[in-house]
Amino acid sequence: RALGPGAEPLLRALSAARPPEELGALLCNLSQAPEGRRLLLERSGRAVQRILALVRGSESAQMRRGAVGALRNCCFQHGK
Repeated sequence: RALGPGAEPLLRALSAARPPEELGALLCNLSQAPEGRRLLLERSGRAVQRILALVRGSESAQMRRGAVGALRNCCFQHGK
């Protein structure tokens, strides 16, 4: 909720067949905030699985770097 309505389309873009290349950088930036990490780590959203797919399957180096950065930032989330 603290991230506003803009976070939902971003997470929907993760499911796209070809997500926009800029999505990696946006995910990395989103994951720097505690609210963003909580959003990405919600079990019901399955965002982590989608981000992992970007790391493995993306042809774009920019997308892979952003996805790896987002996963790294999520490692700093403490508690629930």
